[in-house]
Amino acid sequence: MPDTGRTSRYIVIMTTQTLHDRLSTVASGQTYRALSQMTETHPETVRRYMQGQSPSVEFLAAVCSTLAINADWLLTGRGPQRADEVRTHALKHANPDELHRAIASTISTLVERVNRLETYCQTLETQMRAARAPKPSDHSNSSATLSSTEDGPADPPEIVTRAKRIANAVAKRPHYDAGGDSPPDGS
Repeated sequence: MPDTGRTSRYIVIMTTQTLHDRLSTVASGQTYRALSQMTETHPETVRRYMQGQSPSVEFLAAVCSTLAINADWLLTGRGPQRADEVRTHALKHANPDELHRAIASTISTLVERVNRLETYCQTLETQMRAARAPKPSDHSNSSATLSSTEDGPADPPEIVTRAKRIANAVAKRPHYDAGGDSPPDGS
């Protein structure tokens, strides 16, 4: 039988019909007016959708959202009907290798985030120590060695002072992981 375009039309009609059946299932007991209020769609439009006209994406999304329906189930018939059952269903039917990869990826992401957070906390701690460090009142002798460079003019005294305070704060900061000691909180 030659392909005259009827096959694709037939598939669309079948898909729309099964979608319509699932839509009727989730909307059972609801009036057109109640569905229209839940989905913020005109009641006449809801009536047409419920009687077989292809619904808009916005309407389907609103139905899924307000009635807690799994969109994959509504559109294709796959998976659980309720949105809150998707995770349980996915875990029951998941491949163990996929689960292990997902867990490993999540752990790697968490480790990276913790490392960034630790670096951020160390930076804040260093800045706080530098802010609390005593400010030297004399810039004459000690700043000359730090502020003069071979290839440029001397740094302003306030930059040299700040650099010294930060260097002193970093030098005084305990390094828990280096010496095997544990931090004061015991972690």
